[in-house]
Amino acid sequence: WDSYLLPHVAPDGTVYTTITNGSPKQGYSGADIYTISSKDCGATWQGPNPVVQGISVPSYQTTTFREGIVDTFGVGNAPTGTPTTTSRSGNSYPLYVAYEDGGGGLSNVYIVSSTDGGLTWSAPERVNDNPDADRSEALQPTLTVAPSGTVGVAFYDRRLPCPESGTPEAAAAGLQYDPALPYGAENYCVNTAIQFYDEKLAPLGFNIRLSPHTWDPQLSAAHPGCICGSTTFIGDYFGIDATSTTTYTTSVSTFDDGTNPSNYQQQIVAAMATP
Repeated sequence: WDSYLLPHVAPDGTVYTTITNGSPKQGYSGADIYTISSKDCGATWQGPNPVVQGISVPSYQTTTFREGIVDTFGVGNAPTGTPTTTSRSGNSYPLYVAYEDGGGGLSNVYIVSSTDGGLTWSAPERVNDNPDADRSEALQPTLTVAPSGTVGVAFYDRRLPCPESGTPEAAAAGLQYDPALPYGAENYCVNTAIQFYDEKLAPLGFNIRLSPHTWDPQLSAAHPGCICGSTTFIGDYFGIDATSTTTYTTSVSTFDDGTNPSNYQQQIVAAMATP
């Protein structure tokens, strides 16, 4: 079962995309990521070349929303200088894949890169920098490459506890409407975070919180297929793009900032300087 085609075009015209393969017989509990490429506008294709094998697709803890898109993909804007037969020009543009993996019981986000057109890939680096001891999840990454070469990976982050009872933040988050009354709950509420890297995946600083408010994913949660089911989702509506000066994200929140009294899922746009 192949899904999640994420086509990008390198500056030399080569088309790249990832393919995510998961088995229906195992309930899509595992996934492998590959890349394919075309040097002639899609008439013929090279690959598939393996990126990451044996991903344990996360089942998120404590809440009912399901896993979203496993991986995200981007292509750099300047050749690495490594000759490759994959690229139409003979040069290689850096490729980047970030993905979520629940192999340790909790979901974490990782990133890998290729400098030879996807033939070989670097060892995975964990994107979320929360300590292992805090037992929180990072999930559903989205990735972009700025014209300057800076790589940005945004993700949903659950390291901050839900607001405490009796606080204005808890009331605006609508925790009183959640049957679980998750005041102060760990690994339950959600924020949006981002990590920047240079073109060689050297981290530029640490994770940065983008969302101004912690929000509850159980409120006004959509049900896939039938309202009678217990599974919910927060939507695959997570975007990122960047110029050399500014990075933009669009992500979900149910927080009431004064314009969302029903605590519906809303799209929040954030902007920050690109390192």
